[in-house]
Amino acid sequence: MKAKEILSEIKYELLFGSLDKEISGAALDSRKAGNEMAFIAMIGQKDDGHKYIVKAAENGSPLILIDERKKDSLASELKAIEELGSTVVSVSDTRKAYADMACTYFSHPSEDMQIIGLTGTKGKTTSTYIIHEILNRAGRSCGLIGTVENKICGKAFKSKHTTPEAWEFQQLLSEMKEEGVKSCVMEVSSLGLKFSRTHGVNFEIGVFTNFLNDHISDGEHETEEDYFISKLRLFDHCRIALVNKNTRRFDEVAAYAGSHTEKCYTYSVSGEADFYVKELSPATKDGVPGMRFLFVCPDYETEFFVPLLCDFNVDNALCAAACAHLAGVSKAQIENGMLFVKVPGRMEKIDNKLDLKVFVDYAHNGDSLKVLLQAIRPSCKGRIITVFGCGGDRPHDRRYTMGEVSGRYSDFTVVTTDNSRSEEFGRIAGMIVEGIERVPGAPYEIIEDRKKAIAHAVDMARPDDIVVIAGKGHETTMTIKDSVVEFIDSVVASEVLRALEKERGV
Repeated sequence: MKAKEILSEIKYELLFGSLDKEISGAALDSRKAGNEMAFIAMIGQKDDGHKYIVKAAENGSPLILIDERKKDSLASELKAIEELGSTVVSVSDTRKAYADMACTYFSHPSEDMQIIGLTGTKGKTTSTYIIHEILNRAGRSCGLIGTVENKICGKAFKSKHTTPEAWEFQQLLSEMKEEGVKSCVMEVSSLGLKFSRTHGVNFEIGVFTNFLNDHISDGEHETEEDYFISKLRLFDHCRIALVNKNTRRFDEVAAYAGSHTEKCYTYSVSGEADFYVKELSPATKDGVPGMRFLFVCPDYETEFFVPLLCDFNVDNALCAAACAHLAGVSKAQIENGMLFVKVPGRMEKIDNKLDLKVFVDYAHNGDSLKVLLQAIRPSCKGRIITVFGCGGDRPHDRRYTMGEVSGRYSDFTVVTTDNSRSEEFGRIAGMIVEGIERVPGAPYEIIEDRKKAIAHAVDMARPDDIVVIAGKGHETTMTIKDSVVEFIDSVVASEVLRALEKERGV
């Protein structure tokens, strides 16, 4: 595609060079620019791409986009680039221009799809998996884009970002279109919205799951308000909004969504809304534990079962059922789709022949572990045995709070390693134990080797107990000192259970 074609939907100023050059892609990293690869100079949180525009030209990039506000301060760099033969254009917003270029290059693939986007602090991953399962089993041929993986017609690819950069995002949508995908459900992160990664895409349904005090740090959001406003941007490009009535700052979310979309619906697991739950309880269906709940929507009320434990997963299932209903899926199709839900690393049940209840979950801070353990308690007839560790080179508060939470809400804790990085395991474990010992008499054991820790917890468990392996969830590696080793909790737990089955002759 010629440069003038890929820029055809963008307002720009040509500073110098030819627009008849061939462009086959665009990069945000000057080291990847070159040949037919354009370079987009973005002002980032920690770095500024304009520092690398000469390097991109030296690498042979045919087209370089800069922010118009930078023109005057880049006089010497621009002169050097002109001599190197690259074309330079300036735009008012390089992030949006990058997204517009991607939309143009891939011929706006989202225009032929029903896109459902979910933003929120918690619940996005599980809810998107449930929606994905429902839509696929309803014959909708649904793609998935999210934190754990991207999925196209049964093929899964590990994700780099919750919401991909614009070029990768449009390429994914293009691949989905080529495979005949008609719907796509995706997690839309606050940073993805802030940095215009989904710019140029119209969402049929936009969902706001909740808003908690998180992601406020160096490299993320400067303030809570920045985090909040970033999330609201989802509704700038949605036809229908769906908002959790129980979220913090609900009135502000609903007001913004109502003024930026054709219709704003609400959902709630506690109290009436457009979509709500009358009753919920732990249940078992065909030997599989989960939650049963009465789903109430504007057109009917019916009972659904989802094979996921904990009240908060009913919140996620309610969100998914409401989305599916708004997308035109029938009651029978929603009910059927929910029966097959399995979310990697989110209360993921590890099957075994020992009748043991073993789950892997991503809970990796005090708040999320507390929510998880409190939610499990009503369905646990025996003990809750929790296995977890804390990452090295990270804030220490998490170690004390996770220790105290596990001591208070578990019946037994196994402290183990989890991405200790450059820190000594003993130091990290000592802080966790300090937290556990804030609960007098709370029993625990320290086993550094994570596989041995999991094996010990499973071996001591009985059918009425629940073993929770927390902290890593869907993660596939673990970093110890300078080594990055493959370690997937669900895989290791399965291996341990197979060995125990053999040992016990099951």
